Amino acid sequence: HGGGQDLQFPHHENEIAQSEGAHQCAFVNYWLHNGFVRVDDEKMSKSLGNFFTIREVLKQYDAEVVRFFILRAHYRSPLNYSDAHLDDARGALSRLYTALKGRAGDGRLDWDEPHARRFKAAMDDDFGTPEAMAVLFDLANEVNRGHDPQLAVQLKGLGGVLGLLQRDP
Repeated sequence: HGGGQDLQFPHHENEIAQSEGAHQCAFVNYWLHNGFVRVDDEKMSKSLGNFFTIREVLKQYDAEVVRFFILRAHYRSPLNYSDAHLDDARGALSRLYTALKGRAGDGRLDWDEPHARRFKAAMDDDFGTPEAMAVLFDLANEVNRGHDPQLAVQLKGLGGVLGLLQRDP
């Protein structure tokens, strides 16, 4: 279960007490409390007039770019939204797709391969998406050097775990 850091106390503690009292069992095993969204280094709020919806963002940016942007930060870290950061995310995602262009055949993800082991370790360590994304870029560099065509399969497969890199390059 999850929510914003500001909801840990008292909201989530009350939610636990009510749910466990009503059902006589544990409510959830894991809680994820995300960092705040900031806009150009200011707290996002309706009163400041810097509030927007995902629908508004998706009019300007592709959903995969937005996902990529969010995954580059750890879920507990503050997320600083700006057009410049989303433009940067679009460029970085394009670099990953460029590595796959002409190389992304079908294949099975090999979880014993060193990059996949690093990716899994990052994700198993408190959903460490920034480290997992670094693995994707390491793989893209290897693919660009042309060492092993299976690495393109790994790149596409690991990207798929995060909901990325599944389109035609």
